[in-house]
Amino acid sequence: MYIMLKELETPFKINKFIYATDLFILVGSAGLGAVLQGLVFSKLQAVFFVYNLLVGCFMTAPSFANPQKRNFQSIVLLLRKTQNKTVYHSMPVEYSRAEVVDFREKS
Repeated sequence: MYIMLKELETPFKINKFIYATDLFILVGSAGLGAVLQGLVFSKLQAVFFVYNLLVGCFMTAPSFANPQKRNFQSIVLLLRKTQNKTVYHSMPVEYSRAEVVDFREKS
């Protein structure tokens, strides 16, 4: 008898709530904030550091539009989608070729 795997790509959990990718993004955003902190006005450096941590938390939160993905994954998908300018639309069968208007000719 063979054992079938249900999941091939299981994310690595560090503890009950934190995944490895989430931790890397949070540490990366905090590290980026620490590196760039010298470029910020001295009285706003603490606010800048907290802002970077909040952005890291937002990036690791589940996406509203796609609950299976994180916000950073949704942003990557959006950027990939905008690179491809070709969009195909389905047309109903009842339209004939004479009724179809080509909007590219006007511009």
